[in-house]
Amino acid sequence: MPNAQPTVNLDDERVRVTTWTFQDGEDTGYHRHEFDYVVVPITGGRFEITERDGSVRDMEQVTAAAYRGRAGTEHNVTNRAGRPASFVEVELKS
Repeated sequence: MPNAQPTVNLDDERVRVTTWTFQDGEDTGYHRHEFDYVVVPITGGRFEITERDGSVRDMEQVTAAAYRGRAGTEHNVTNRAGRPASFVEVELKS
């Protein structure tokens, strides 16, 4: 069961901005991104990405180093930083 905490900061016709807050070991649950998106790490840290097919990879987020993802991405994101971690996700609706 997912237990990371999403807080939607803005949701309009153009973008949805969500802050994700995780304790160590918490995850988002499997989800599919409906839109292209940009992630801006707040704390940085190590995350485990589990793809829909079960493959697992590690990702190191660097504080304030934004990266983008594509619509259709399906995965579960788990905090493996050994401490609380957070990032902002900006979904691009148009």
